[in-house]
Amino acid sequence: MNYFTQIWDEEREDEYASWGTSIWYFETNDADEVLKQITVYKSGKVAKYDTDKQEDEFGGLCEGALTIDDCDGDVIAKEEFYTLW
Repeated sequence: MNYFTQIWDEEREDEYASWGTSIWYFETNDADEVLKQITVYKSGKVAKYDTDKQEDEFGGLCEGALTIDDCDGDVIAKEEFYTLW
């Protein structure tokens, strides 16, 4: 498994824009498929998605392949991801 972040320095463009900017946390498999995703907003709101809960009214699980090279974040430890999960 791979664990990394994506910094999103823009606010949402919907009724939840007041949540502020966010950091996205990803768990991907060796085929670069996103298995779990956490979005932590500056306001403290947290959204979590996985293969069992792929979407809700706030967003959804990233579709398609994703690697750290696609993001401007950092590689993180599995323990850091699961502390948030």
